[in-house]
Amino acid sequence: MISELAQSYDPLGVHAEDPYPFYAEARRREPVFWSERVDAWVVTRFRDVETVLKDWEGFSSANSLRAIRPLYPATLAALAEGLPPKPDHVTSDGEVHRRLRQPYSRHLTAPGRIKGLEPGIRARADALVDSFAASGQADLITRFAQPLPLETASGMFGIAPPDVPIVKEGSESAFRLGSADLSEADEEAAARAVVIYKQLLAEYVRQRRLAPTGDLISDVTAALVDGDGPLTPDETAEVAGSLASTFGAGHITTADLIGSALKLLVGHPEQWELLVREPLLIPGAIEEVLRFEAPIPTMFRHATRTAEIGGVEIPAGADVLVVFASANRDEERYADADRFDVTRKPARHFAFGAGVHTCVGAAAARSQARIALQVLTERLPGLKPVPGREIPIRRSINVRGPLALELTW
Repeated sequence: MISELAQSYDPLGVHAEDPYPFYAEARRREPVFWSERVDAWVVTRFRDVETVLKDWEGFSSANSLRAIRPLYPATLAALAEGLPPKPDHVTSDGEVHRRLRQPYSRHLTAPGRIKGLEPGIRARADALVDSFAASGQADLITRFAQPLPLETASGMFGIAPPDVPIVKEGSESAFRLGSADLSEADEEAAARAVVIYKQLLAEYVRQRRLAPTGDLISDVTAALVDGDGPLTPDETAEVAGSLASTFGAGHITTADLIGSALKLLVGHPEQWELLVREPLLIPGAIEEVLRFEAPIPTMFRHATRTAEIGGVEIPAGADVLVVFASANRDEERYADADRFDVTRKPARHFAFGAGVHTCVGAAAARSQARIALQVLTERLPGLKPVPGREIPIRRSINVRGPLALELTW
């Protein structure tokens, strides 16, 4: 029998704006429960989330980004006109996962690689601030938090400036599909944007195969397909699909991290002022933002065998929704867990997952967020919210962050 608490769970409805009181109640009363809304077992405590994430054989990642509900027929028809779907390093296991992840690991985690990108990130951040500083007021999501990681990712991948709007729209549409409640028309439009996006990346892949340029697309193409001959349609689809998901994750979640940092800090002005005075606290502040407001709040896993989690039997074949946003505020793990405190001693959290699927772009995201706060505390130390302005939150099961944040200085 489904409990009243489980029946009430609606991550895209009543719990979209502020899910944390519900998760606190779930951790106390029913830390693992079945939800008809998401058609999965929902896991909310730190230790239980960790158990699932570390058992990659028992809890497959093959459907980690599956839709929260069936897509409309028109959406499926639109997607069928594009490249055939292929697993990527987020939605695969075992040897396939290792092969697909390896080129990103080498490119994004090699010693000195991210450090080498930081002067360019700083220059982009300064240029963005230059574009609006004199106005005294701006929406820092659309003017700063979103374009900084988008420009950084585009540079790393080797996307030509005229194509950046296409990859932005396509990657954001890919994250909306299935993770948000869209109308039939909006969902079909998102699917068509995804098709255009992946076809564009496929053309980049074919070009880089013939003439590598040293960017991430060149590296991934060379690593995933041996030799130097023309790619088959399946090879092109695999490489383009892998790049598409990684590009989207790289800029969207980092934008949400920077946006949430600004939202939290201007909402706690004494902590913003502390960072202005003591910028050495910024790296720790980033970890607190990641813990307190995880950019990826949930992710699915699929039980390949019967298992017990938190005293509850999960049957083989069932889906599990691991709730990073809840685990990161688990009172058993963190003292005063619902208090945002930039001086908190950094502790392990699940903002970047855990185990073999730990986010391959974590270092790049941390670096961009750190530089973003360094630039803003130096150049706009008087940041504060414009009174009376609402702060809309992205309504998605997979990604979370503010969509607008009007600030003045």
